[in-house]
Amino acid sequence: MKRISGSKPGMKEYYALLLVIASFGVLIAEVFLRYVIGSSMEWTDEISRLLLVWMTFTGVGLVILERKEIFAQVFSQKLSSRAKKNWSRFIDLLVLAFNIFLVIFGLQMTHFSWDIKTESLELPFSYFYVSIPLGAILAVYYLARRFRNEQTGKGAGAK
Repeated sequence: MKRISGSKPGMKEYYALLLVIASFGVLIAEVFLRYVIGSSMEWTDEISRLLLVWMTFTGVGLVILERKEIFAQVFSQKLSSRAKKNWSRFIDLLVLAFNIFLVIFGLQMTHFSWDIKTESLELPFSYFYVSIPLGAILAVYYLARRFRNEQTGKGAGAK
């Protein structure tokens, strides 16, 4: 397995791979049970939704770490070098502000949904919502690291 940036894989990549494999396994089990055995398990829908939510929100950190934000790349292609740098900084600040918002409101959603249970597994909905502030905290951390690396001259995308 190769890391997204080209070097050896780290814990982040293995975590993402684990979520994808687990999600794939749950979906394959559901298809097998439904179409081969003739009965399905109620819990597979909830588990696959939970895994998808966690992949989505915690994956934001990887996207930011690798500087793969689509919005910044699409609009900056035709800009000059200086304009591209300013545009990139502007986008980074917007993403930072949005992720700080997600941390605050994600924590509130997690807190308020603790007593609400899912239908089949009766898991607290907080298990879904806690991925929002965790993913946003990762994003804020990686953005702060990017800002620091740019200030100290270690490169725009130094890891």
